[in-house]
Amino acid sequence: MSINIKNRGLTFLETIVSLAIILLVSSFLFLKITKINEKLDLEKNRRLIQTTFLKYTNKSFYEKKRYLIEINFLENVLIITQNKLPIEKIVLSNKLKYEIPYEKKRNPKFNVETTNTGNLSKAFTIYIFGYKNQVENKLAFYIFKREKILKINTYLNNGLKDVNYNNILEYHYSSEVENKEGWKKEEDN
Repeated sequence: MSINIKNRGLTFLETIVSLAIILLVSSFLFLKITKINEKLDLEKNRRLIQTTFLKYTNKSFYEKKRYLIEINFLENVLIITQNKLPIEKIVLSNKLKYEIPYEKKRNPKFNVETTNTGNLSKAFTIYIFGYKNQVENKLAFYIFKREKILKINTYLNNGLKDVNYNNILEYHYSSEVENKEGWKKEEDN
């Protein structure tokens, strides 16, 4: 009499294949979550910078007071002072990098003052870089003598591949930056 015993356990090969599938799905999900977190970080910090500048230029206009906005990308903070007294400190994400090309050099520390008319003392551009140092956002701060309002143009990377943290100075001062190719302007709200 022969007895058929069914093997109800997994073989070694089945176990390896199952683990490989689980690891593959896990790595795909990890990459997807990292990309989503990067997009959220970029959006949050872009909005934080914009609203900080708009808030203090508006306060300057209505209160007829000047504020100094100290941008410190070594510590990733914006410090707002009035008469050398700190008023507010805005902390930016340490996972992102930021750069202000100004006067043909990098400016990890940059000061700009608001005017009594609700504008800024100088025009400049802030580039925001993603987790892999690829440029993702561009905030262009324009000052107009006739207008009493600060103008911030926001651009999102739309296919610009070869611009990163290391070559941002060359890009910013090249003719490529003028044609705005590879950038999508964010619509004003």
